[in-house]
Order: sequence, then structure tokens, then C-alpha cells
Amino acid sequence: MQIAVVGAGIVGASIAYHLARRGARVHLFDEGPTPAAGVTGKAFGWVNLINGQPTTNYGNYRIRREAIGEYQRLKAALPEALRHARSGSLCWRATVAETEALVREHQAAGARVELVDAKTIAWWEPELREVPQCAAFSPDDLALDPTHVTQTFLNAAIDYGARVHFDQKIVALETSGGRITGVRTAEQAVSADVVVLATGTMVDTLMSPLGLAIGVESSPAVLLQFSCDRPFLSRILCGPDMELRQRPDHSLLSAAGYRGGSEENGPAAIGHRVLEVMRRKLALPHGVELQRAVVGYRPIFADGFPRLGFLPGADGIFVAVAHPGIILAPLLGRLAMEEIIEGQRSTLVPGFSAGAFPGN
Repeated sequence: MQIAVVGAGIVGASIAYHLARRGARVHLFDEGPTPAAGVTGKAFGWVNLINGQPTTNYGNYRIRREAIGEYQRLKAALPEALRHARSGSLCWRATVAETEALVREHQAAGARVELVDAKTIAWWEPELREVPQCAAFSPDDLALDPTHVTQTFLNAAIDYGARVHFDQKIVALETSGGRITGVRTAEQAVSADVVVLATGTMVDTLMSPLGLAIGVESSPAVLLQFSCDRPFLSRILCGPDMELRQRPDHSLLSAAGYRGGSEENGPAAIGHRVLEVMRRKLALPHGVELQRAVVGYRPIFADGFPRLGFLPGADGIFVAVAHPGIILAPLLGRLAMEEIIEGQRSTLVPGFSAGAFPGN
């Protein structure tokens, strides 16, 4: 079976790896010059369950739980992917009551999370100036480099025979007799039994010439990187006005919402405001400054679920679009392989029903 995967972010790379590992002839295309050139490279890189919603959206929460378990399998299969990952997060809300409620909610759903007191927090993170009275500690959370994980997937896929094409924008989906038969770039046409679209917010644009759309929306967020010359934090910290972690090169990463529309709400302005919060709440090392502020446009759907599956009425198209992609990518890669190669459809992730999108 020959498969064209469009999109070399973490989801597309995971799918390419799982398919190639099972013997499929995979061609992976991306219009960017490198892996993770889109939203993947602008992600905070936090694999967690604590930001899920077990009471209001248990179906999505269940997917997250399965996805975190999939990372343990990934660690065994591709240990290089998580070589630089750090574990553990501390999260707290504006009040003690809210933090305690957060812990109870996740514990009731079976998550491995515990309430830790201010003394423990200060011992673990001595650079905190404003120590919360308590926090939710999630030991299984991971802080990882999404670009490194994506590259590891691609390297493994190539080892299994996949061919990767960068700087190759898909200009058309090839059709014959009402069936998708491959992809065309400005330089070449490649036939395929299945075309996998893992292009995030661009998936509807790519399908629009066929009169198809799945209703993907864009949720922008700002990734901020700050210089730092020494180890400073041990865990991910997430409070009401700060989300922060440290990379292996000691630089600090933070994430923030993005509205745009004015200079005072631009990425750099947000970065400088976050830095002021960090200086107030942490005993920052000397010389910490904003290095990078970029916007990533995350693909979301109104019901909060990812989308994975063959598209009815468009024979040969398989769609894989998800947020949070960093958390879900290893799981979606395996589930996509099982459906495409083995014909085994998972009920864990919503697919597509006839009439569920315009143009059908």
C-alpha cells in the first residue's frame, strides 16, 4: 500500500512512522523547509492530564489518558524521542479551595495527582518568591521538545523506508472516477492508495477545491522563550498568571493566549508583560530577557475533540487533525495505522459521519 501523508508536524510524522513501520510505502510532504515548521514548532511541549476536563468533557479526557499511556510505549519503542524530556508539574489556582477542588476532580477520574503543601513546593522549587499554599502535583506529566520528537519520528520512518519531501507545497489532490488517487506538487505527482491530511488549520483550504470542509477553527497562542544561563526550575509551573518550564539548554519557555489586533497585544508586548510577572514571582537569574515570541495557530473543533478517520464521500482521504497535537500525536499515529492498514476503527476518537461536513 502506498500512502501520501501531507504535513510534517508531530501528528503527520507520527502517522508516517507508524505506517512505515508496518510496511506501507510512505511519502511525506510538507511545504516548510524542516520538520515541525508550523504550529508544532511553536508549542509549549507539555504532555499533561491536569488541563483536561474530566467532569465536563470526559470523552476528551479519556483520549488524553490513553495518549499519556501511549507515551510510555513510545519511550520503549523510540527512547531517543524522550531523551531530553523532564517529568512532573505543579499547578495551582487563585484560591486554596479551587486548587483542592482541582485535585479532587482529577483523583475521582483516576488520575495520578496529589495535593502538596507550601513547604513541599518551596523545597522543590526554591526560586519561587510567591509560594502558593498548595498545588496539584502530577508526576507523570512530561515537558518535551516537540521539534525533537517530530524529527525522531521522521528519522525512524525513513529507516523503515519512508521518503520525505520538504519545500513541497501540495497544489492539488489528484482524483479519478470520484476517488482521490494521489497528490500533486509544483514539481511532481505521486500516486497513493490513501492520502492522509495532517495539515492542521489548513486542512479545509486543501480540500476546498473538492467542495469539502470539516469545520476546523484556529485558536492562536503565543510561545515565549527567555534567555537563562543556569538550571533554575525542576518542574513545569502553572499558576493563574504564569505557565513556565525550563529547557535542557536552560532557556525558559512560557505560553500565553493571543488576541492580536494592536501593538500592545502583540507577541513581543505579551512577552515583556510575562517577564514582569516572572520577575515578581521568581528569583530570576541575572540576564533573563525575552528572546523569541511567536504565534502558533492551533486547530480546534467546536466540540473539543480531535478528528481522525476516512472522510465519507471522498474515497481515499484520511484526515488527522488534533489539538493538543503534542499530547495526542503518538496515539493518533497508532490509531491511524490500525485503521488504514488493518481496517480496525477505534471508537476512542470521533471520525466522520455522512452529512457531517459541507459538500457531502
